[in-house]
Amino acid sequence: MINAETGKVVDILNSREYEDVKNWLATFTDIEIVSRDGSRTYAKAIADSGFNRIQISDRFHLLKNLTEYAKKYLQKIIPGSVVINLPPSIIYEIADMPKMRGKYQYQTKWELIKAVQKMRQDGYTINQICELLKIGNKTVMAYEKIKDDQKTDYLDVMLVKNNMPNEKENQKAERIRQAKELLQEGYSPTKVSEILGVSERTIRRYKNANPSGCHGSKGMRRTSKLDKYKDEILILASKGQSSTKIYAKIKEQGFTGSAAILRKFLHDYNTGQAQPLSHDEKLRVLRKDLITLLYKDISKVETLTTDHLKEVLKIYPEIEPIYRMVKMFKQLLFSKRTEQLDAWLIEIRAFNIEELNSFITGIETDLAAVKNAITYHYSNGLAEGTINKIKVIKRIMYGRCGFEMLRRKILLNSKIN
Repeated sequence: MINAETGKVVDILNSREYEDVKNWLATFTDIEIVSRDGSRTYAKAIADSGFNRIQISDRFHLLKNLTEYAKKYLQKIIPGSVVINLPPSIIYEIADMPKMRGKYQYQTKWELIKAVQKMRQDGYTINQICELLKIGNKTVMAYEKIKDDQKTDYLDVMLVKNNMPNEKENQKAERIRQAKELLQEGYSPTKVSEILGVSERTIRRYKNANPSGCHGSKGMRRTSKLDKYKDEILILASKGQSSTKIYAKIKEQGFTGSAAILRKFLHDYNTGQAQPLSHDEKLRVLRKDLITLLYKDISKVETLTTDHLKEVLKIYPEIEPIYRMVKMFKQLLFSKRTEQLDAWLIEIRAFNIEELNSFITGIETDLAAVKNAITYHYSNGLAEGTINKIKVIKRIMYGRCGFEMLRRKILLNSKIN
């Protein structure tokens, strides 16, 4: 129990039972207002303890319960990721950007070494070569010293890996082909699994699998924290800015991703692996990012844009009211207008969503306390903060003292502080 005016611990009870809580509260005759969570046991104990006390349901717990129920609903109707058409506003045309391939215009490391040596012979300074080829000055000096008899050490070292189908994909494609042929010949999935040495479940998947052996998501883009900054990155890089300086610049603008993401993007661009996107480009939006919108505004979710969300809502229009109702509930909790709660309950009840119906039932059962949460400024904030301090005290003395000693320590600590 925390005094809302002083922030001090008044008392602590070693029970959650109705009778214990009721009798405990009855000894505190001067309590007029109680802020609590949604526990029905506590609600009844406070009401039956006498003195006609005003009960306030904690706003944090109300919001937490609503978002948890809404999260369960989104998890039920939305798959792990949603494939959308890439919105035109984020089409990223690399072809329109200045080229800066640097060292990657050469296929092998030996070609790069010979190019460095020739440039030095032609009078280029080390710093000029570093700028043109995007390599360090120590690298340039090392390449100058390499002799022709060392050619074999560098001739087969490729600067850019060819994007050829990998061996695993080829093997998988062959297994799919064999599985389909055996199934068409009348073999059962069980028999085919024995012949090919893979599980029966895999054979059943192979029946309708992509013959190429490629994973279904290959070539499909996911949203990235870098999307909003790509144009800026290429402009800075074309002016000779290093990845370290570019990273510092976009971090000032709000980028929260790692420097590794930036280096990977620049590498793909330099090596020509980053391809221009077309208007039929597909993008994979993760469900976890859509769930994050229950807690944050879309402007604070770096991997999502309003255009992404519009495309998702075209596929799942039923989730739009969920976002709207959660936002409305957050606003009305601080509106001081209790009549808005009644209108909100009528509207959300009309959706007849099982998960949200559970939340609505809880609100209606505790309606007076919820309306008091809108009217009064009190909350469980002080109690939650104090509980963290109590846990530290408990861990320090854990296993050595009983409840009464813990109570005395807490009260003494509160008095001193």
